Amino acid sequence: MSDLQSASQIQIPAFDGGAFSAYVAMPDITPAPAVIMIQEIFGINKEMRDKCDEIARQGYIAIAPDLFWRIEPGIELLDSDEAQLRRAFELFDEFDVQIGLEDLKTTMGYLRNHKECSGKVGSVGYCLGGFLAVALSVESDIDATVSYYGVNIPSILEHISHMKNPMLLHIAEEDEFVPPEDQQKIVEAFSDKNHIETHIYEGQNHAFARGGGMHYNEEAATLANKRTKEFLSKSLK
Repeated sequence: MSDLQSASQIQIPAFDGGAFSAYVAMPDITPAPAVIMIQEIFGINKEMRDKCDEIARQGYIAIAPDLFWRIEPGIELLDSDEAQLRRAFELFDEFDVQIGLEDLKTTMGYLRNHKECSGKVGSVGYCLGGFLAVALSVESDIDATVSYYGVNIPSILEHISHMKNPMLLHIAEEDEFVPPEDQQKIVEAFSDKNHIETHIYEGQNHAFARGGGMHYNEEAATLANKRTKEFLSKSLK
């Protein structure tokens, strides 16, 4: 098993052959709990690497696997460029969710068996990653889950009885990809589950916590990130 080094790219063997890259940021002290940072539709770009670095500063091994590697490995896109935004949605359409979940499970297993990891692994996902984080909680025993404005979550609500571990969901009230009726379904589905916490951010659009993004809102992002920090500390440390 390879050594984990901060701000580095590693290769993780895939379940079906080949290997995918992952960006790693390390805390000052190990062994430490780990957090899988699950990408948006823009690949492992600077924004995702910065988020990993911040999570590592909080005392976690932060790792962001490249989930688009079977389509176009190493891609980095921005939402501010029309052509790149269009390409991001093409990748979203081509992406196989179930295979992506298998790559996430592989990443979780890799971390739990690594000498630098304490054994506890959580996830933080954004947009597409916000959905994948919830789906991973359905299909695995991941220790804690954070979802930022996850899309398509209502499609898996029938399976939420499988979710045994803590979860935190950040929902944008004015999310252009998650209509009010879907938001209501999410909140109602989790309302009687003490280990699952939901927060709606009034007046915020999708990706309000994407630094430098078109809908970034510093106040809402700061509040959501504070809640995430407290949640991860309580759940993983």
